[in-house]
Amino acid sequence: MRAFFKTVDELQQDPDKDLEGLANVAIGVQLNAQKLSIEQLRKAGQHQTGSTDVAEMKVQSVSLDNSDPKAGKVPTVTVDACWDVADVDVVDKNGKSVVSPDRPDDGWTRFTVANYHWSKNPSGGWRIANGQDLEQPSCKVS
Repeated sequence: MRAFFKTVDELQQDPDKDLEGLANVAIGVQLNAQKLSIEQLRKAGQHQTGSTDVAEMKVQSVSLDNSDPKAGKVPTVTVDACWDVADVDVVDKNGKSVVSPDRPDDGWTRFTVANYHWSKNPSGGWRIANGQDLEQPSCKVS
């Protein structure tokens, strides 16, 4: 999870960095969504400053069922992650912030982490497959 956020941060901070590294931390829907988001950011001449902090993680479920990988039945873990972007800004080519002052500094996302390479790489094949934002109270420590 932390590697995913770190990779996305690095790709949004450096417009010259190759997007291929995303495949090491994401797969499927999440991989495509992140690529599209980063490409749009870059096309607009914008980049990120600062880094996302993963403030809290809660495992919601675990399934190690690998009965039909070709049909998507692979080991998965559902994790709720609270991310904190208080130190993150997005700036245009002139260095001016494009972030709304109303943007919340933190939020929760429920991620499905999947391992489509379980039989060959049970510990290192995990990738973020999808994520959905959740409506939950802040996780920031006051």
